[in-house]
Amino acid sequence: MLFAHGFEGSPTGSKPTYMKEALGWDVTAPKMSELGWSIANQTDVLIKHLDKVEYDLVVGSSMGGLAAANASSMRPQADIRLLLIAPAFGLAENWEGMEDTGRSAWKTTGERRYTGFELDIVLPWEFMESAERMSWPIPAHPTAIMHGKFDEVVPISYSRKVNESCENVTLRETDDGHRMKDSLSLIQEIASELMGGPVVKPNEGEKIEVPEEVSQEVSNTGDEADPQAEDETEEDIEELEAEMKRLEAQMAKKKEELEASKKEARLEEMALEKEEEEIERELQTMEASEAVQKAEEEVEKARAEVEEASKKAEVEEAEAEEARLIAEMEEEEAKEAKADAEAAKRKLADAILKAESAGKDAEGITSETEHEKREVLILERVGKRKGSIDWKKIGEFEGDSADDLTMIKGIDEFTQKKLNSLGLFTYEQLSRVDSAASKDVNDALEMLPGKIAELDWTKQAITMLELKGVDKASASIIEDADDEIVADLSAAQIKWAQIGKAGDRKSDDLTKIKGVDAETLKKLKVLGIRTYDQLSRMDTETAEAVNGALGMSPGRVSKMMWAQQAKALMKE
Repeated sequence: MLFAHGFEGSPTGSKPTYMKEALGWDVTAPKMSELGWSIANQTDVLIKHLDKVEYDLVVGSSMGGLAAANASSMRPQADIRLLLIAPAFGLAENWEGMEDTGRSAWKTTGERRYTGFELDIVLPWEFMESAERMSWPIPAHPTAIMHGKFDEVVPISYSRKVNESCENVTLRETDDGHRMKDSLSLIQEIASELMGGPVVKPNEGEKIEVPEEVSQEVSNTGDEADPQAEDETEEDIEELEAEMKRLEAQMAKKKEELEASKKEARLEEMALEKEEEEIERELQTMEASEAVQKAEEEVEKARAEVEEASKKAEVEEAEAEEARLIAEMEEEEAKEAKADAEAAKRKLADAILKAESAGKDAEGITSETEHEKREVLILERVGKRKGSIDWKKIGEFEGDSADDLTMIKGIDEFTQKKLNSLGLFTYEQLSRVDSAASKDVNDALEMLPGKIAELDWTKQAITMLELKGVDKASASIIEDADDEIVADLSAAQIKWAQIGKAGDRKSDDLTKIKGVDAETLKKLKVLGIRTYDQLSRMDTETAEAVNGALGMSPGRVSKMMWAQQAKALMKE
């Protein structure tokens, strides 16, 4: 038997191991990526084996199943049967669901980084080109498909389409997901039925109805299964060999382009490193300038008593110096924004693929109504897993006021819905999720393994409990002992989980930060900000919230670079 593993599978995975050890089959399992990652490359791996050895059965899982179907259409003369497990028919359609920006960047650069469960690779654009040609092959041999109804990666509707279009294809639907880990016991039964049944070929000229963009190359290859065309086999082989040579030349060219891209990326990285060094030097210069300015102000104060006439000129000089420093800060802010933009561009492709690999349940759904139905199905599925959670440890929700769980990093609105369906509504419940419960909740939510532990929801929930109601401590203007206006907390929307609570930590002298005078210091203390560490953790959104709470002109906190100044003072 010849086995073709999936995109993130391996020759020693659970399926070939089960066939060898549990069923006692003689299994040949090549590494499917040995010639490259495209479906064309992986189909060539199987054809190479089929041309050398006579196999009774070819089993393919996921993308390996699509490769097996393509190999069958290209080698109709082989005496084989096919067993396809959750085959990746419609590969191009699944990948075309990405955002236009990601697809455009991939086509322009010729490469795209893919980070999955166990993979961190760079895919060439040829991956998409071959997928568009080879997503809907017509198997030329008796074929059995087993596919899970709850497959979150490849919709079962794709296998149903193939089953309805080909007389030589049967479909067994199971109550399982894409990995089919609960359906391994069916393999022997389905294989026995397949091997004992009659060999039925598809009718001449029969084709699967697929989108117009699907290449005719694959469909025409499937038509070669007509027994009347056996006299042309040698010509077909010669054509395939020529095509393989063309693909090899194309791959060599892609490799050269990839090396050039890597070199260019390294040059960009070096430029960014240089820019960061310049920013650090500018910060040091700013600190030295502030020390000089402070000394000059002390000298002017002493001279003021005897040189009243020169006081006005010295004040104007100080104001001009401040304006110059602010201009320098704004210039550095622009440089930092440019660096952030370049970093965002490099991370864009990774972010999209991570989202896709997370198994978004709404992928492939084209209408708002269908999307909502999909969400309902997912929420129902998650709700059925309540029994897997240790509620004695976590505590059940008894109808009290639910917390806004989206305040925790990693929880969006839909994830909150899934948590609610599972029975989790409050920070207190999440704070009791230990490592064991974290795994159970992770699995119930159908998230990547270890994701909840990685984001440390438990710690975030504990922090939110400690800080609950901090930014709502006052809905009106607060006054100090001298009846002076201190701070408007009603405008504060501070991310306390991000910057942290001062607690009983020793207060820092925040007046050392440019732009923080005695009055501003009072307002910060009322707001709950007393340390350099808190200010250093502010992002742009938090800086704007603090800016509004202090009643300062828009963008003042960011322009004065409070966060950067705080980091520099912490180093001292």
